[in-house]
Amino acid sequence: MPALWMPILAKAASTALVVVLASALAEAIGPFWGALVASLPVSAGPAYVFLAMQHDGDFVAASALSSFAANASVGLFLIVYALTAGRRSLWQSLGAALAAWLVASLAIRQIGWTTGSALLLNLAVYSAGFSLLRGMTTTGRANVIVKRSWFDLPLRAAAVAIFVSGLVLASSVLGPEATGIAAVFPISLSSLLVIVRPRIGGPASVVLAATALRAMAGFGLALLALHLAIPPWGTNAALALALCVTMAWSGGLLALKTRSRAGLPD
Repeated sequence: MPALWMPILAKAASTALVVVLASALAEAIGPFWGALVASLPVSAGPAYVFLAMQHDGDFVAASALSSFAANASVGLFLIVYALTAGRRSLWQSLGAALAAWLVASLAIRQIGWTTGSALLLNLAVYSAGFSLLRGMTTTGRANVIVKRSWFDLPLRAAAVAIFVSGLVLASSVLGPEATGIAAVFPISLSSLLVIVRPRIGGPASVVLAATALRAMAGFGLALLALHLAIPPWGTNAALALALCVTMAWSGGLLALKTRSRAGLPD
């Protein structure tokens, strides 16, 4: 029995460590920087690594395509939150965003997606989001609150660790499509907003969500790369490529931010 639980505990511990580090950085360096850190695949990334250990390439590729389609529902989650957080309470705005994610995910689950149709869906959602949230990545200032509950970061880490472990255990029952949708549930972003918004305030949390929308577009491209690269290159090389795409996209957003601060034309 101990041998059975050791891999799960190891997965939970490694994921928790990543989330704690990401959370500490997110709260220390402000909404824009926090969004970049929070949008890194700290839950979906490890989940796919563990799925690759238990399933063949066809399963992982199918899950990645489903995740890519479902990434549009994450975009909708961020759009709804950003549009409501300025005038609604945390729980009202987060509840509306999660409801939008759930409705969109249930609809996405009913469709047999191809690479082209999933790409068109993401282009439509994220293009609309960029238009609606234009300018929201540069407004809002964080409130300075010194005291933080001791359980904030451990609670968030535990939530993500439990989610990843549960996803891996349930993947054989869920199948690749449902597993792919579950893998991109915005657990990290949701928990970040719950814990960070009281510290930085509503306007700054809007900046975080709007910036995260840009970052999640890059994560969608990483999922697309993972899906397309598995057949010719294999799962390990495809996972490495997906990570490179995510990091390159975040690096590009950082370069644009630096360029903007320097007053240079985009």
